Amino acid sequence: MKRQTVMIVDDTPANIEILSESLGDDYELFFATSGLDALELIRADKPDLILLDIMMPGMDGFELCGILKNDPSTRDIPIIFVTAMIEEEQEIKGLELGAIDYLTKPISPHIVRARVKNHLELKRYRDLLETLASAADRAKKEFLRSVSHELRTPLTPIIGMTDLVLNQEEDGNKRKYLGMVQKSALRLLGIVEDLIETSRLEGEGGAPENAPFHLKSFLDTVIMEAQALADGKGLTFNVQVEPALPEAVVSDQGMLHKVLTMLLGNAVKFTPAGAVGLEVRRQEVAGEQMLQFSVSDTGVGIDQADLERIFSDFTQSDGSITRSYPGLGLGLTLARRMTELMDGSIWAENLPDGGSVFQLQIPLVLPDPDAVLPVPN
Repeated sequence: MKRQTVMIVDDTPANIEILSESLGDDYELFFATSGLDALELIRADKPDLILLDIMMPGMDGFELCGILKNDPSTRDIPIIFVTAMIEEEQEIKGLELGAIDYLTKPISPHIVRARVKNHLELKRYRDLLETLASAADRAKKEFLRSVSHELRTPLTPIIGMTDLVLNQEEDGNKRKYLGMVQKSALRLLGIVEDLIETSRLEGEGGAPENAPFHLKSFLDTVIMEAQALADGKGLTFNVQVEPALPEAVVSDQGMLHKVLTMLLGNAVKFTPAGAVGLEVRRQEVAGEQMLQFSVSDTGVGIDQADLERIFSDFTQSDGSITRSYPGLGLGLTLARRMTELMDGSIWAENLPDGGSVFQLQIPLVLPDPDAVLPVPN
């Protein structure tokens, strides 16, 4: 096994010698007598741990620690300060900068060996966990991608052939059973499409394609589709659109449509009776103009503890296998990821009189005056 590396940074050669003798031959040791020299060596070949003196001319230990912790490529290197200073204020400063421990002078070889060993073991386990997590994440993405495409391939002819037979079949009972097959296949296809979209967003195809589009025409389409869903379930659909909204905005129209479709579809799905609603308005957040969509319902509501959890993978508020509403719980996960790609935010709230409301905010970006807009549908 490759030996772990320790860098000793101290402007006093006698201290370097003591620390080196304390660590013996258990580690690969590197040395620097100034902060600038250490910074150059660390960036060229990152050590597993740094023993860092505080009091050095030029760049002292605090400054070097701050630089390393602000650099993503070096921030994870454990730093132990070696110092004669024991004031609480200095100790707090070092820990706030990101150091993990202190060694005080005069140096005790036994303490040096014990603390270096413990912190390097912790780093080894942390690195191992990160490697395993990364491997598991890659395996999950590859599994989703592979399984999703394998499932979609046979579903397409099943749906197509069922539709063909339905158009020719006159027997009422046979049409009923074929309709059940088609409905189940379409539901499964929806789940597969969610899995494929999840894989795509976690891969290289998730960048938004921002372009100007007509907001009113876009909203008319969203409202028409949601109205059909609500009518099919006998629900009232309430719409409030701020009259002063701009004619055109810049965003990823396809992503925004998918997110709103998911939110409105969920509102209808989880509302046995009553109403669903869509409100669209401007909202100023920290001095920035945002476009806010509020999708409300009078449905089953969400447990307070689940208001954040429902945006996680494969999660519904009711997680039992006997839940009343089928699905993998990927819709809100996709909605959150797409919203984040659009530099927006999404969250859920419970309404005082029952039901829930999902809030979606994206930056309100106006097109250039000379921009050519697509012809409204």
